[in-house]
Amino acid sequence: MIDVPVTVSAGGGELNLTKKEIKEELAYQKQLVEKLRNADDNEEKIVKEYLADNDNAIANKIGNSEDSTEFIDTYIINDETQLIFTDTEVMLDTTEMSNENEATLEEEKLLREEDSNESIISSIKEFGETVLFGQKVYAAASKTVSARHTRTVYAKVSGNKLFTAGIGAKFTYNGAKVTAQTTENYVKVNGISGVVWSVHNKKNGVQKPSIKKRVVYQQATAKSGLTYKGNGLVVEEKYIRVNLECNHLGKVSKSSVVR
Repeated sequence: MIDVPVTVSAGGGELNLTKKEIKEELAYQKQLVEKLRNADDNEEKIVKEYLADNDNAIANKIGNSEDSTEFIDTYIINDETQLIFTDTEVMLDTTEMSNENEATLEEEKLLREEDSNESIISSIKEFGETVLFGQKVYAAASKTVSARHTRTVYAKVSGNKLFTAGIGAKFTYNGAKVTAQTTENYVKVNGISGVVWSVHNKKNGVQKPSIKKRVVYQQATAKSGLTYKGNGLVVEEKYIRVNLECNHLGKVSKSSVVR
């Protein structure tokens, strides 16, 4: 049977893959997914060793192209872990959540002081009630929850870890509003023989779309480069951002961007 090529766009050019190569790519992905699903821990070690020990048809054809990736395949490993494949990279996305706890006096104070200008209920009275449209509304007991979100990017061909971005946050909420604090934030790069990664434009903050929603984020630009005769040459540039979001009811979600 003739192995008919399937054309896959690779940034500015075209990458001709056969049906066999596409089938191999899917098998490559699924084998790593199964390894992670059957593992108890050490996800980073499993990913790195698998990538280093297994060739990949698409990544080998593209090589070190600076063109943007064409496809993104995402697999859910479990409630805390996702695995993302692109043409040239594999990304491990992890989340950790604490149990809900009663808010401390200091956390209660921060929540009370949070800007309430957007709220229909401007404040909850000291005696624990206010009136909204003729109905008594009682202040709910404030709770806290902590979360941590990381995304680690690996080179598909070599298995080398390129960089990791992480964000940690503590959220306090009472059913009417929510506040947030950053507990950790970082972007770390890993050097590869002959290639140096560096981090630029790091920024961490808390976005406040409304009193019922807070988004804690870490973002940066990671650049890889070579030094030749004393001159630096940028080979690749990646924008990365990780987010943790919580609403007034304590529902936490995460998201991230690498491009």
